Amino acid sequence: MIEYGSQIGRKFEKDGSVRRYPGNTVIADVRPGCAAYDAMTRLKAIACEAGLADTMILLPEDSYHMTVIRGLNDQVRTDAYWPAALAKDATMEQADDYVQRAFESAGMPGKIRMRFCGVRVNEEDFRVLLEPADAEQAKILRDFRDRAAAALGLFLPGHESYTYHITLAYTRIVPQSEKKAALERAVEEMKTYLNAQGAFEVTPPYVAFYDGMLVFSAKRIAR
Repeated sequence: MIEYGSQIGRKFEKDGSVRRYPGNTVIADVRPGCAAYDAMTRLKAIACEAGLADTMILLPEDSYHMTVIRGLNDQVRTDAYWPAALAKDATMEQADDYVQRAFESAGMPGKIRMRFCGVRVNEEDFRVLLEPADAEQAKILRDFRDRAAAALGLFLPGHESYTYHITLAYTRIVPQSEKKAALERAVEEMKTYLNAQGAFEVTPPYVAFYDGMLVFSAKRIAR
């Protein structure tokens, strides 16, 4: 029996096609020329060589990014995920206005130095875990996240324990039997590879807007 990933029917269809899931966020891009981009390309190749591509919804390489702090999503309008100062029935255009003003008022940091610290695979997605490259960078990120959350008027669940990451793929089908074993071998190969990598720099963070999980834009998008 096929077990679909937890984001199927929410962010994606069963065939892997993207669903509308409008929102906003703050991200730092991983672009060609960055060591992390080369690493993500290698991890994607490992996954494909292991025969796992049909179990994953691999993200396009031009969308690789690290989320610095999450914003608001049109489909998640509960008290824990929506600021009290913004009406629950606000349009997404109004939500974009609100979030952009709040996050930009917090003062964006410059380029961010990170390093790899592991891989996490579950029924939701396939994440490459990151941590700040040093104590100075950790403080810069922590201070910005605190300022941004205060300006938003919302400290999202998990704010203090947030784990930085780059998403490689979403889970389309939860691997079973041989595929599960292949995944476990691939993850070990990935961890060995990542352990040999040094620190890297991603772009300065910016407010991004999305209509689905495949494209993130620095420019406002039609809602």
